[in-house]
Amino acid sequence: MESKTVLFVVVVAIAVSNVVLAAPAPKVRHLSITVDNIMELFIDGTQIKNLTNYNNRYKADKVALSAGAKVIAVKGTDQGLVAGILGSTDDGYIRTDSSWKCTSRYHVGWQTVDFDDSAWPAAHQAGAHLEKPWTPVVGIRKDAFWIWTSRNRGGDLVVYCRKDLVPRVPATCPGRTLDITADSVMDLYIDGTRVPNLPNYYNWRLADSVCLASQPTIIAVRGIDQDRPGGILASTEDGFIQTNSTWKCTNKYVPGWETEAFDDYAWPAAHQVGLHQAYPRTFVSGIRTDVYWIWTSRTNGTDKVVYCRKLLVDPRESGVYGAEAAVNKLPVIRLLAVNARDVDNGVEDA
Repeated sequence: MESKTVLFVVVVAIAVSNVVLAAPAPKVRHLSITVDNIMELFIDGTQIKNLTNYNNRYKADKVALSAGAKVIAVKGTDQGLVAGILGSTDDGYIRTDSSWKCTSRYHVGWQTVDFDDSAWPAAHQAGAHLEKPWTPVVGIRKDAFWIWTSRNRGGDLVVYCRKDLVPRVPATCPGRTLDITADSVMDLYIDGTRVPNLPNYYNWRLADSVCLASQPTIIAVRGIDQDRPGGILASTEDGFIQTNSTWKCTNKYVPGWETEAFDDYAWPAAHQVGLHQAYPRTFVSGIRTDVYWIWTSRTNGTDKVVYCRKLLVDPRESGVYGAEAAVNKLPVIRLLAVNARDVDNGVEDA
């Protein structure tokens, strides 16, 4: 009788194990998009037909995107005044901004997955979603931008814009690689430019790896806390970049906060929420174990959105604040902190 009971328990355990290991269903996003004035939309090279609002900038068309979608391409036609393309997915994974590419020149195959748009200029952000002369478009996120070429006021009447959803990353990174994550949602900026299409931007358990082909001046992160104490965690393999109290964090949005020229002198130091593997979080592969989760000091759910940045180059060397300091005859304050290990070893800040 006892042997039968043991056998029954084993069978149940196997059944539960199978349920846990079942693969999750692919995530399907929906793209809401409109054009001022006429739109032709392509996904992975295939034109989407029968768009209800293709010629109505006041209303968006909503299109399902499979989990494997690679390229969004839009042909926009302007019929006068100011032109623009505006779109986003509900979760912000895709949104129109300067990470898109736009040109006024037609190229055969421009809408296809294999087309190389590396020589195309970045899209011009003609205005924020709610900025005049436009009005709000239902279904599109407020943080999306109207985009076009730089000649969007009657200059380029027809443009071709595209967005690679799968980043074209070199096989080997010629510089450092930044591994970064945030609990719960992250927007990452390198030298003022938003890094698009981070696959794990909403999953703190997995880090995104970003190739830093050249030495950046500023790393900036907008973190959004959704359900627990917020945190941002990052490092390069050699520890040149690592999240700790040498970063600056605030809960106040200031225009230009992500740029090199922004002066964060008055910002408070980042609050070290806890060491990398400290409870309630666990180890995040790719990130050094000697770095800290950082946020503002109000990590108890009060500050739901924070803005954190790390200046990697001495302002006196980059010349960012030099001109202003010279005019006001003020000393330039060095914002790059000495590494704690250097202090212990008796190395002084030059």
